[in-house]
Amino acid sequence: MRSSWPLNATAMALIYWFLACTAVADDASRSRELVEELDLRFLNVEAGLFNVVRVSDLQIEIGGENSAASNVIYLMLNRDQPINYIQWLYSDDYQILIEGGPADYYLFYQDGSTEKITMGRDLAAGDRMIVPAPGGTAKAIVLRDEADYVLMGSVLSPAWSPHWARIGGDQVFVDKYRGSSDWADEDFIKKLIGPNFGHYVGGETDELALTIMPDGQTIWLEMQLTDVQLRHQLERFEAQQPGNPVTLQVAAGAPESVVKFVMDAAAKIGLEVTVTN
Repeated sequence: MRSSWPLNATAMALIYWFLACTAVADDASRSRELVEELDLRFLNVEAGLFNVVRVSDLQIEIGGENSAASNVIYLMLNRDQPINYIQWLYSDDYQILIEGGPADYYLFYQDGSTEKITMGRDLAAGDRMIVPAPGGTAKAIVLRDEADYVLMGSVLSPAWSPHWARIGGDQVFVDKYRGSSDWADEDFIKKLIGPNFGHYVGGETDELALTIMPDGQTIWLEMQLTDVQLRHQLERFEAQQPGNPVTLQVAAGAPESVVKFVMDAAAKIGLEVTVTN
């Protein structure tokens, strides 16, 4: 009887190993399935995967201009894209757990304080399933090592716009927040800024310089715009810069249908477009 114990223990260990490997494979498969089914694509500059679900039809006046009241996107991190790099947003951003995780949120508040919040389902351990980032907060998200993916919904109010976002950070940013939490040392903050250290993308500008990429994406300030977001930017530009032309750079191989859509949308509200190749 005693001689059978090592065999049984070995068998149990192999079973646990097999089940663990199966779970990892299932998670990886589920991650790929979500990317395909939700049509998630790479999020320029800040990284991660995303898709815009909806931009509100409701209009509000804020900061001296009109804006859509809100928008909502899918946002995913996975083993290929495990970090969403630091970005500052003018808007309130409510991030809601849908699947997967956990992931750590690093929040950088305007007063120089910082906070780490774990998004996950272990509520007894302090995890949260909704992470709010108040307007004017910078944040980064890091997928935990034990997680294969995390899928969130992100609701922004007022609606996201490249001119209300700043992605990146510099030494001034690092110095402001260094030492504000036990995790906030210089090296780690720079890791959260990632390849965007030393410069910022986004922010206020008097120009609307669009680029149409070979894959059909429309880019402004290095960030992707949906058709609805494009129309909102054209309307905003016409209201703030009447008589000034929109600049449109058409990359080689860009779909003619997208070029026509942009030209027609601009012409509809009386904007002139200067096209470059």
